[in-house]
Amino acid sequence: MILQWYFVKEIFRAFGMIIGALLLIYFSSRFASYLAQAADGKIAADHIFGLISLKMLVSLKDLIPMSLYLGVFTAVVRMQRDSELTAIRAAGGGPGLLLSAALKLSAVAAVIVGIVTLYAEPRAELSLVDIRNQTKNEATIAGVKAGRFKELSGGTRIFYAETVADDERTLQTTFVQVQNSKDNGLMRAESAHIETDAKSKDRFAVFFNGISYAGNPGALDYVITRFDRYALRVEDSAPEDVTNNVNYIRTLELFKFRGPLYSAELQWRFSAAIATLVLPSLAILIGLANRGSNWYLGLVTAISVYFVYNNLLGVGKSLIKNGDLPSGIGLWVFHLALIGIVFALIVIQRRPSGYRRRPKQELLRAPRLR
Repeated sequence: MILQWYFVKEIFRAFGMIIGALLLIYFSSRFASYLAQAADGKIAADHIFGLISLKMLVSLKDLIPMSLYLGVFTAVVRMQRDSELTAIRAAGGGPGLLLSAALKLSAVAAVIVGIVTLYAEPRAELSLVDIRNQTKNEATIAGVKAGRFKELSGGTRIFYAETVADDERTLQTTFVQVQNSKDNGLMRAESAHIETDAKSKDRFAVFFNGISYAGNPGALDYVITRFDRYALRVEDSAPEDVTNNVNYIRTLELFKFRGPLYSAELQWRFSAAIATLVLPSLAILIGLANRGSNWYLGLVTAISVYFVYNNLLGVGKSLIKNGDLPSGIGLWVFHLALIGIVFALIVIQRRPSGYRRRPKQELLRAPRLR
């Protein structure tokens, strides 16, 4: 039990470093992407951390299996390099002890991944759609960058603000050009901000202390209007419809539907948990087979097996959707193949490597001892 706990601690140490680095890389890349979109006025800055949080929650279904797999391999290679595995074997512990410890840890990780894929991910994806729909509309003027022209309402209105106030919501020294088949005009105001009507929930860009010019180019009948307050309705973009998208259907509801599309999605959600359960055992066996100083060959093998397995699952999902692979076989054949490889490596690992039977001819020629 003590040896198992020691091995688990080594896995935790490697797992923590790997998943911490991956989360940091994922967070920084997402943050930079959303920050650039906010600067271009495509999303509202207030929703950046909400979007990142949901995206990182969804990413755990990929990061946990990968980090645990590489963490187990790293722990085995490190302990083998420092001769700790030799000491464990001398104390009566063999590959079975390592596999038992890894299986207990991977079972806990598989439950966490299963909760993410089967329960949290569909809800998080729906929340992401809602936030994206909301932030597209809120970013109409809130995302305007000072000194840049921005198209509104499909290009029929051109908006410009010279500066943005300290509250980052009020635009100062604004300019709007309206041009369509009916209306043509210009408007200039000292400041502007977004307001939402309490009853209709319609959103308006409200301009203060300005002047507007309305008329057709070339005509002399322009209408000049000075105003203290002018409200211009902001046209919200239509929300994204995900009603028929299987990626957003809750797992329990997927069981009610029949068809290759729903079967593929259901099997895909279970695949992450199954991979989390099986892959650590494979990592141990690859690490034990890697004796000597060429640990990087084992690392290349481990990474190659991981990506081949994931790519096969992706191809299998596409084949099920297209009806080229029966749903009854589905992705289970790839999981069973991986489990079969693990059992085959266990059998090979248990074979004695230092004993070799001598041929009968050598036994006959061997000198007798007197």
